[in-house]
Amino acid sequence: MSYQDYSDQANNNQASFLSDLQYKERKDVFITLAKAFTNAGVNWTVGCSLSLFFRGIVDDFHDIDLIVSLRDIDIIDEIMENYGAELVDNTGNGYCESDKYRHYYLGRADIDIIAGFRVNTFNTSYHYELSTNDVDTIDLIDIEIPLLALEVMYILYYMMEGWQPKRRFKRQLIERYFYVMSPIHRKVLTDALTEYSLPPSIKFAIKRVLKV
Repeated sequence: MSYQDYSDQANNNQASFLSDLQYKERKDVFITLAKAFTNAGVNWTVGCSLSLFFRGIVDDFHDIDLIVSLRDIDIIDEIMENYGAELVDNTGNGYCESDKYRHYYLGRADIDIIAGFRVNTFNTSYHYELSTNDVDTIDLIDIEIPLLALEVMYILYYMMEGWQPKRRFKRQLIERYFYVMSPIHRKVLTDALTEYSLPPSIKFAIKRVLKV
């Protein structure tokens, strides 16, 4: 795909998100939470499949993954409770053991809220704490929507392959995107190389993306 292809797909996806009936309930929940989090001063971003959808990298998504600052988790809990969200899980699975994790249902929308994203696989661990430096934005009906840096998701997806091989597909899609649109948040990748004992295969892939 070319730059124009990604741009066109992103525009189409965002338009579909706002207008297609298949997304209506998820859209309504997402916009409600986006406004509530923003008005409360919460540091939050959209991660995983919805972020890829907004960027035109995938053409569908299922749940809503929000990466948040650990300091804001109490405010988020209060907001979710006020909207009547059902908390269905707040534990890890041994592979993802984030500092704080919340799995909610709000209506039929499936929402994961993650603070301090930690993945333990390949006999090592990668931990990401949200930084405002690692955020891109899009405008959606006059709301500025923060998207988690693709560079962060690239490493997270790669690490998740240690227990979920199907994650490879999305990691490869991000790699293809990087070959067309060079990485923006390069420091995320260089820090991962120097600060974590990542497997050689992941280090090699990061260096290839960075072209170093």
